[in-house]
Amino acid sequence: MRDQQLLFTRRKKLPYSMTMVNRKFYNRLNFYRKLFQLFSLGFLILIPVLITNQIYAIIGNLYSVTIFGIDIVDPAMALQTTLLTREFITVLIAGALIPIIVALLFGKVFCSWMCPFNTFSEYWQIIMRKIFPNRWRLIQRETSKINPKPLTYWVILIAFFLLSLIFGFPVITFLSFPGILSSEISHLIMGMGVGIEILVVFGVILAEGFLLKRYWCKFICPVGGLLGIFRTPKTLRLNHNEGNCSCGGALEPCGTSCPLGLAPKHEGLYPHCFNCGLCIKTCEKTGFGALSFGFGKNSKDKKN
Repeated sequence: MRDQQLLFTRRKKLPYSMTMVNRKFYNRLNFYRKLFQLFSLGFLILIPVLITNQIYAIIGNLYSVTIFGIDIVDPAMALQTTLLTREFITVLIAGALIPIIVALLFGKVFCSWMCPFNTFSEYWQIIMRKIFPNRWRLIQRETSKINPKPLTYWVILIAFFLLSLIFGFPVITFLSFPGILSSEISHLIMGMGVGIEILVVFGVILAEGFLLKRYWCKFICPVGGLLGIFRTPKTLRLNHNEGNCSCGGALEPCGTSCPLGLAPKHEGLYPHCFNCGLCIKTCEKTGFGALSFGFGKNSKDKKN
């Protein structure tokens, strides 16, 4: 109660600092993201439907897809193939450029806006919150103000590629859950059945739901892990303006809304954060727009 009173008092004193346009955009940002997620799932369903009707304008899956003659390749798959074949395949490298450019500009938005594994995980988490509300509230109260060190993130990523290189086995192929889900969706629609890999994917989704954690996306996924490499000082990032922050005491509403359990206002947010924007939406409801997206950071922002 004391924290809530402090929050209300500080909110009245803070100046209005964001334009109405920005506030409306951030309030609807998650709605736009959900639409894009559903569009992405529809796109994965459309591919095998077109193929079964002998329309080959779009073929492939999230390992590699060709859209009207333009090849788009998962950078993690491109790197794995390069390591295993010990050759630079021009078409493969060129196909990886589009997702790399997107990551350079917007960060790991593929993970939060397009990845089917993340989409299924998010909806399963919602279901688990309804089933175990007490456990969910307990985890909310335990929101950390310290982001995980990136060392674990990079060690796991490098280890996967080293294993592929040492054993000559495509480890990344069997750890790319977006690729597995997209290919299994195609196989199912085309009447080819599904493989055992799908059991592993949904097993991880179910396990994370019971734990109410997102360790796979946060630390392990090699697809998002490699995309996290392509950051520059100008890549889209979360900025925190301390002067507008209306949270007091132990209140961290933005942290409780983060699907990865990160601390949006504190250092070390990247490379884990995938720019979903949920913390910004929460900040719009509970504060005065202290969090926002921007290309680069200004002098008022805390280091991330």
